[in-house]
Amino acid sequence: MIPFNAARPLVATLGLTAAIAWAPAARAQTDTAAPATDTEAPIWSVGVFGGKLYKDNLLDLIPHAVSGDLRGQDSDIAGVVVRRSLDNPGWVRAWGEWGGMPVFTGLEFGAFHHNGELHFNEVVAGWRIGATGIQWRGLKVDVAGSFGLSHAFDKPPYDNPDRTDDQDNYATLFYMAPEIAFRHDALPGWALALRIHHRSGIYGLVAPSHVGSNHVGLLLTRDF
Repeated sequence: MIPFNAARPLVATLGLTAAIAWAPAARAQTDTAAPATDTEAPIWSVGVFGGKLYKDNLLDLIPHAVSGDLRGQDSDIAGVVVRRSLDNPGWVRAWGEWGGMPVFTGLEFGAFHHNGELHFNEVVAGWRIGATGIQWRGLKVDVAGSFGLSHAFDKPPYDNPDRTDDQDNYATLFYMAPEIAFRHDALPGWALALRIHHRSGIYGLVAPSHVGSNHVGLLLTRDF
């Protein structure tokens, strides 16, 4: 039987994955047993993001990707992301110490252009939380998520290209962006992340449950 203390990092990693998928109040988890310290991240980072629209619901993206059943749509997104790191609040520090991992928090701002079946400009602002999981031979893997608000301009219809005839305009929606980022000591300051750009009505809380979109793409960032 695995001792409970030894299993803490694994429990922490699973907890972070579930939190990013299910709740804006996500908490950071990871799977290293080294003593936890806050990640000494630079104050600012800037990145460029590009992705493709998928018809699949958020929770179906990974299963459908594994099975090869993802339903891509003729719409793309491109934009810029700016981040500022923050001092970790006490509960984040405590969670990192419990899980044995470096954790980080920050603010995220972005401006994006949607082109294709969805055609509008968008700005986002959110709070970011994450943890550095795997650390192996200079490679570091961060699991993180950003949670906040997204506002679309140009009076878009429902955030779904199959409903362009609807007159209702839900410009301001919930924003969530889970990601897995890869960094290496050979390229200090750089990171490449697989990222989901998610807009939704939070199952009817701020808009009908069928309002929203999911773009999957890559984010390249540089720390300063």
